[in-house]
Amino acid sequence: MKGFLAFCLLAVLTLGGCQRQHSGSTPGKPSTSTAPGATAEPEPTATENINFLALNQRVPVIMYHDVILARDKTSMWYDCAVNEFADQMKALVDMGAHPVSAGELYKHLTTGSALPEKAVVLTFDDNYQGFYDNAWPILVEHSFPAIMFVHTGFVGNKEGLHPKMTYETLRELLKNPLFTVGSHTITHPDDLSILGTDVQQQELTESKATLEKELGIACDFLAYPNGKNDPSVQQLSKAAGYKMAFSIVNGPAEESPNIWCVNRYVHTKQEKAWTDVEDALKGGALGVFQAPIAASSVAFAEGEFGKVKLALVTGGAPQSVMSEARESVSDFIHRTPGAVAGINGGFFALAAIASMDNQMVGPLKATAMPEVQPDLDSTRWEKLHNRPIVMWGPKKFAIAPYNPGLMSTHDAFKQFMPDISDTFMGGVWLVHSGKAQTKDDMDVFGSKDIQDPRRRAFFGIMPDGKVVLGASKDSCSSWQLANAIAAAGLQEAVLLDSGFSTSLVYGDKIMASGHSTPLSPSRPVPHAIVVMGDLDPASKAVADAAIPATTATGGDTTRRKHKKRTRRAAPKVDEPKVDDPNP
Repeated sequence: MKGFLAFCLLAVLTLGGCQRQHSGSTPGKPSTSTAPGATAEPEPTATENINFLALNQRVPVIMYHDVILARDKTSMWYDCAVNEFADQMKALVDMGAHPVSAGELYKHLTTGSALPEKAVVLTFDDNYQGFYDNAWPILVEHSFPAIMFVHTGFVGNKEGLHPKMTYETLRELLKNPLFTVGSHTITHPDDLSILGTDVQQQELTESKATLEKELGIACDFLAYPNGKNDPSVQQLSKAAGYKMAFSIVNGPAEESPNIWCVNRYVHTKQEKAWTDVEDALKGGALGVFQAPIAASSVAFAEGEFGKVKLALVTGGAPQSVMSEARESVSDFIHRTPGAVAGINGGFFALAAIASMDNQMVGPLKATAMPEVQPDLDSTRWEKLHNRPIVMWGPKKFAIAPYNPGLMSTHDAFKQFMPDISDTFMGGVWLVHSGKAQTKDDMDVFGSKDIQDPRRRAFFGIMPDGKVVLGASKDSCSSWQLANAIAAAGLQEAVLLDSGFSTSLVYGDKIMASGHSTPLSPSRPVPHAIVVMGDLDPASKAVADAAIPATTATGGDTTRRKHKKRTRRAAPKVDEPKVDDPNP
């Protein structure tokens, strides 16, 4: 607590840097960080889609087809020899994996409830007899659950080299709770999405009804033949009564676009599956952090932490504000009733200095906006994947890794935080559970210039629930900034737009600027975070002593120059980008 206590004293005196010990969360396990004395989070409730809390983990779903005695020239590419299958199951045991059922995965995805570390789901398509003869004994030996997706038009078919199981065999398998049955339609069409709506409905509803009648089960899960589907097919699957449906897209289940299009890896891609899981748990994909926001006066402090000078504003009630074009942070504060401090916000799409466009990167909701506006530019989704999404309401603060498909509607955010008032995307997660993220973790999600020296801005929260607006007084890399922030005692922090955009304002004073002198206002920005409340008297004295009394707007003409600009971008100019991780 040494660093945190020193930070508190900085509200009155300017002190030197200090160090503290940190304890971080284990990758792959849910983050349980909350402010001291806070009420524990209630048990997660089910949603109609993937719950944001499921992003605390990454679970691969593996797809098998027939398991045969040995491969030969008649074998299909997706056939798996029994010795190969046995080796793969042993590998799961050796790595400490925990196969779970489709039902357990569904509960995890829709409620956010935790699964065992290194959970995996084993699925089988097409109802092959080879499953019963060759795979099932190995699964039972290891007590591994599995689900078989059955196309009802071929049940019991013994023709050809790949005979199908009968209903009698399926009923025998269902006596073991490790075994589950799902639908694979009636006729296994090559592409369900190109068929007429009436045929699609028949394939989905009749196969489900037949399995439920013949086997005496609830058929809750579906696998699309060849993984092919579209939004219309997904809606029809939901209407038919399926709780969850699977595609064939490489990626952990939690990174699926929705519960009716869950990712699966072909069994030949198991190595990639585990690599993807490990990569997702680095850097930005740190799980979901939640904490209550603490009410307090708005304080200022500055000091040196690990050779990085920081200016910090803590407390107050945060709001985010958008401009019709671009404005200075001082202007945002002056036009927002009750605002007493602020900082430049998230990243904007057009970084050219002369541009007046206000298009932002990632999902966005300013306080005055009625709904979350998703990022609709799918060309940048891959680069933005797993970057931190910051959210808050009147009493609650949260950060979650970005899932483009899932976080594409206002309703998805409302399911997670019913009273959400604000959200925006950060550059990278700088500090998590009080621990600075490593340079390697940042480089996974940041742009190539993320470690370049420049003045940098950040937004976060203290262990006691006070929000923090902060900036470096001098140039530093994002990694150096993260270590300084952790030493200053922050619980969580994300990178804001930096470089010439950096601007921290407290009262009527510029406390940190992207330029060499705070009297030179930083460039105008389209988005800012302001805080409402009363200025702490002791902190105001510190601020007055730290900088000449010239007000931020005294030399700032941006409000006069940029009134009533449209959302159109300015003509292209030959100027370099100066921001950090703008895509």
